Amino acid sequence: MILITNLLFLAAALATGARKEWQKYYDVMLFVSLCNLLYNFLCYDYMIWAFHPDFLLSHKTADLLNTFILLPSAVLLYLHFYPAAALSKRIYYFIWVAGFSTIEFIWHAFGRIAYEHGWNIYWSIAFYFTMFGTIRLLHTRRKAGLLVSLISVVFLVIYYRVPLTGK
Repeated sequence: MILITNLLFLAAALATGARKEWQKYYDVMLFVSLCNLLYNFLCYDYMIWAFHPDFLLSHKTADLLNTFILLPSAVLLYLHFYPAAALSKRIYYFIWVAGFSTIEFIWHAFGRIAYEHGWNIYWSIAFYFTMFGTIRLLHTRRKAGLLVSLISVVFLVIYYRVPLTGK
């Protein structure tokens, strides 16, 4: 299921005109992937959510697929097709948040993702609201996007009491 989702996002990114403009969004694609790697580094022994993928994938391989395929493809598609009209921007933003929330809900319903330490689908929805807003902000006003990212990471580390020291 996770593998199929990754392949669908990759296919969509390659099949659309978005792939021709990947360089325009490359820095944001890298940043989002880096943030996902940072989560895995900081939470290595204290996972807030963990994947239980199908086929021969482990959490590590599933998350690496998400890091290097799903997330960059999603960023590329999200920014490439971002509308110009104010009302359309809001609707578009909510569609992406709802879409990612739905994907995660399905993954959770089928046991492909598990939550720990108080995380749940509602936290994921809030996370997606922050993530997609920050993705756009990183593209248009980098310093503000970096500040929102930093504040979000610090908040989550403190709120979830992620241990930053070794055992």
